[in-house]
Amino acid sequence: MTAARIVMNEIKGYHRFIKFLMVLVGAAALASAVRFIFGLGATTNLNDLYPWGLWISFDVVTAVPLAAGAFTIGVVAHVCHIKKLEPLVRPAIVTGFLGYSLVCVGLLLDLGQPQRGPYVLFNWNVHSPMFEVSMCVMAYTTVLFLEFLHPVSERFGWHIPLRLLRTLELPFAIIAAMISTLHQSTLGTFFLIAVDKLHNLWYNPLLPLQFWLSAIFTGLSIVIFEASLVHKYMGQPDESDLLATLTKIIPWIMGIYMLVKVYALAFLSHGPLFDRPVLTALFSVEMIVGVLIPFAMFLTKRIRTDKQMQLRAASLVIIGLILNRFNVSMFAMHQPGQPVYFPNFIESVVTIGIIAAHILFFVLVAKYFPIFEHHPEATDYTIPDRFRKIEKHGEAHGKASEA
Repeated sequence: MTAARIVMNEIKGYHRFIKFLMVLVGAAALASAVRFIFGLGATTNLNDLYPWGLWISFDVVTAVPLAAGAFTIGVVAHVCHIKKLEPLVRPAIVTGFLGYSLVCVGLLLDLGQPQRGPYVLFNWNVHSPMFEVSMCVMAYTTVLFLEFLHPVSERFGWHIPLRLLRTLELPFAIIAAMISTLHQSTLGTFFLIAVDKLHNLWYNPLLPLQFWLSAIFTGLSIVIFEASLVHKYMGQPDESDLLATLTKIIPWIMGIYMLVKVYALAFLSHGPLFDRPVLTALFSVEMIVGVLIPFAMFLTKRIRTDKQMQLRAASLVIIGLILNRFNVSMFAMHQPGQPVYFPNFIESVVTIGIIAAHILFFVLVAKYFPIFEHHPEATDYTIPDRFRKIEKHGEAHGKASEA
């Protein structure tokens, strides 16, 4: 049987939802090809008035904090030594690695001359926040790839690389936190130049700090959201007891974020705040639905044991983060009297396909690699002096029985 037939037979056994995701990814690939053939001007609604559209607002500015679960749970589990949270780390790393890989795809699509992307490696503009984000995204994607090699090494029985990677878990977690702190905050720095364009409800000198803090509590919420869904739809173990620990951490970060937000509005914002009803409504929804309500939910004792409440609170935080990033990068940039930007069909198809690709690849990785099977209490962290293939638990037990 040929490799192609084996692959096709495997695909035939997939759930219909997975096949639907594959169709969406295929449509996005076709739309991307059209963009590269005919250029940005002919295939998008971007122009000199709106040089940044859906691909930047969602695929970059929003997708980066949505992939922050990897570094946040890595710090909590490895740096803070809360080892019981280890089962949550690998799924978060996979989510982060896929998220940042697709961010790179979104950036290539939005570049007018994508073939010049590598120039940033050789022509350093150390005064540019875009340079910092570019370098940090590449560096952090590399770190996530190295962390993703843990389940790959287990899957293929690579003993020495696996032991070596396990000894580097703590350094990787520290490096990831440092790099993420830089580029998560610098995404907010992008908009500090828009002094007279970004509305006063969002523009203030503490925007980088707000971006960083919101990425932290959203990253932990993503871990809760992800663990809840894989338990419900993929039959993985119920991790609600572990998630209860995260529900105790999140409100502290959200509380600091709200204090910074109130201080910035009260003392650092200049000009009228509530002069535009639409933006006032968007700001109110962002803060009430995305911050205040989940903050109150995380403060209750019931959320420690209520799985549905954990999922609802995490979902509201994610919705609030998405709305915040769109408010800053798109909605609050609109000036009265200007034409309104709407993404066209190709832009929408590509973004939907990127979301579908993230879900699809996560499910496939979970199907073929052991991302839910890491138990630190049974892990040997020593580095052997010779190569040998890792024995499966069943094989080791059989040999012990024969002995």
